[in-house]
Amino acid sequence: MNFQRPFSFLSAFILSALPNTYGNPVEHDASTRMGVTPGYYLGFRGMADELRNLRRPLDTPASEGFFKSFFLDIHYMNQEFNGHFFNRDVNLSAYDEPIENDLYGLTFGFGLGGNPNLQVRIPISVSRFEVGELDDNGLVAGLELFPNFRINEYLAWGINLGYTESNSDFPIFDESMTKISFDTMAESSSAYGINWSGRFSLGRYFPSNDANDDAFWLSKGALALHFQLHDKFTMLPFVRFNYSTGDVLTDDLWWDFGNEFIFMPKSPWSFSFGIAGVGGHDVIEEGMEFYFSSKGNF
Repeated sequence: MNFQRPFSFLSAFILSALPNTYGNPVEHDASTRMGVTPGYYLGFRGMADELRNLRRPLDTPASEGFFKSFFLDIHYMNQEFNGHFFNRDVNLSAYDEPIENDLYGLTFGFGLGGNPNLQVRIPISVSRFEVGELDDNGLVAGLELFPNFRINEYLAWGINLGYTESNSDFPIFDESMTKISFDTMAESSSAYGINWSGRFSLGRYFPSNDANDDAFWLSKGALALHFQLHDKFTMLPFVRFNYSTGDVLTDDLWWDFGNEFIFMPKSPWSFSFGIAGVGGHDVIEEGMEFYFSSKGNF
């Protein structure tokens, strides 16, 4: 399946201003990879982005207009892969150092309408890839639409549509990803000072690169605990389990985890700091994300 790449012109413009490579990364195309590995360059959201949406805005001001909210996230992520990132035709002795992917970026978006409502997210990030003595910079950009409907105070559901593209002079890391998923969310009462929230997603993902265009199913189940330590401070530890069918992904089962600290959660503007990681993955040796998030309710 082939997809148009609406960010190609923007990618080429920004990449022309970035430092070029040493070595010859063009020789490493997508065919040298074992398969699709979860990460920013493959079009997956940041490890914590979806979990932040578990918070339901309680007792926050609500505008009577169509424009309801605005948010901005700033994040840094690092992933290190082992030699299983490559297929069997690659001489792994030449890559005794980790394969690294660093990402520096921001995601901005807004919420529209009441119930149902529409959330729009636009991620733009600069990546740095390192494989042995080769390195390169790239651009990751995308668009996500999430129309959703709240059934009652505790339940909601929606359809998540997204497209992300990675573009660089290092073809091994270049890939576009289109997805469509059904998401359902639940949250308990906060009457006792601590409550939980959960999210389940079942989606169909369509990667596209020079070596792979096979679609796959991916299900994700997340759980977060809301420790309301103060009226103006909440701690949010979370965990998410991921399971995929088929042979497209390098791992069919892994989990994400993290902790977020939310300031002014019920005010018009809220701010949060967080850290997230990944575990149970055979190809990703280490994965860590740090982020700052702000949201304004109108």
